[in-house]
Amino acid sequence: MGIFKAYDIRGVVPHELDEAGAFAIGYGFARFLQEETHTPEPLIVIGRDMRMSGEGLTRAMIGGANTAGARVVDAGLCTTPMLYAAVAFTPQASGGACVTASHNGPEYNGFKLCRAGAVPVSRDTGLLRIEDLSHQAPSFAPNSKVSSEAFPPRPGERAPVPPPDSRCSAALWDAYWRRMRLFKRTWPDKVKLAIDPANGMGCLYVPLLKALGAEIVSINDTLDGTFPAHEANPIKAENLEPCQHLVHKNRATLGVAFDGDADRVAFVNERGSGVPCDLLTAALARAMLARNKGAAVLYDLRSSRAVDEIIREAGGKPVRERVGHSFMKATMRAKDCVFGGELSGHYYYRDAFYADSALMTVIEVLNAMGESGKPLSELTANVRRYHQSGEVNFEVADKDRVIKRLREHYRDGAMDELDGLTVNYPSWWFNVRPSNTEPLLRLNVEATTAEELSCHLSELRALLEK
Repeated sequence: MGIFKAYDIRGVVPHELDEAGAFAIGYGFARFLQEETHTPEPLIVIGRDMRMSGEGLTRAMIGGANTAGARVVDAGLCTTPMLYAAVAFTPQASGGACVTASHNGPEYNGFKLCRAGAVPVSRDTGLLRIEDLSHQAPSFAPNSKVSSEAFPPRPGERAPVPPPDSRCSAALWDAYWRRMRLFKRTWPDKVKLAIDPANGMGCLYVPLLKALGAEIVSINDTLDGTFPAHEANPIKAENLEPCQHLVHKNRATLGVAFDGDADRVAFVNERGSGVPCDLLTAALARAMLARNKGAAVLYDLRSSRAVDEIIREAGGKPVRERVGHSFMKATMRAKDCVFGGELSGHYYYRDAFYADSALMTVIEVLNAMGESGKPLSELTANVRRYHQSGEVNFEVADKDRVIKRLREHYRDGAMDELDGLTVNYPSWWFNVRPSNTEPLLRLNVEATTAEELSCHLSELRALLEK
């Protein structure tokens, strides 16, 4: 189909993905779960984000799953972490799907799939089989039905605020609130959060954070699948600027910006500066290890050397992994990591079913600030130990040939090929890895001094552009 990617399914609507395609994918996913679980009627939890095409694609996907024999629970409008939680909250669930295209523009939509317990399905663990099975789907029939099984709220424990949209499942809202409030411990006095959800699903987190006791100032906080304000990708510097201005204007404790499906989050400190995700991983690792002595902590291989160093200094076991949420989650489980962070703004928790949780990250950052008595700028001050290039992209036709050239040029360095090529020297290192979806090589360089970084970055740029 061309829309089956490394970690999810994603395409332009309706040119690459339409309701007939969603029906076929629902059918293929149900058949896949039948094979995996040996269950003729697997239960699938399906939720969606606020995109204009979401309701029709969801209805079609449910119809395809029903046609294959599956039962479906409709989780309604929800964030991707809420969908993972809904699957984990439902012991009989065989898997789940969130209808979303994450941070992509409004013309896109797609599906993030998981097994029971919120275990992700990627290209290596089932997406290719689902693609094959989807080709066996019968003709598209739009009829669908939803199971009566859901996430029953406990009497007297309803969330202190109602769901902000009638299309949200009130039962899931209550269950998710009960779960998240358990992780609040000690926050700073008079927390004021400046939040920019970019009109994406992070809008759902605004009332929950307010109910947890934060004062909220927010922009772009109504659900709108056209993303009228800006792209819902806070890792890009230009998309973080509105949140930085909001922090300055309101003298906020912290700035928070979510991506489209609210599984990723970026932070702005009280001075209005964006916080690099790997440095936040190191700061949170230190706080998590204070409560989980000797635990393993996961980080992606693009991260600063400081992350590994700080995990060791805090008595933890650093675990390095290739880029991509499905790889990170698999290693989280295999190594029983208490926490993990990725340069893209995904943060993973053992207590969040080994999955990513943007809301839990906001809670844990405030916990770390409250317990240390330090603002975020001070928490991350001694984490910035090296000079980094950030990710630099190069358009390359023959990616394998260029990586081979680099391997030969830097053969005196310590190499590994966990993800692309990483070469380590005592005072600097680099990683270059191929994009899964574009003719690009992505380069990250780090060095002890700014001068050394500039020198090696120029040298690598010449080799990559040759």
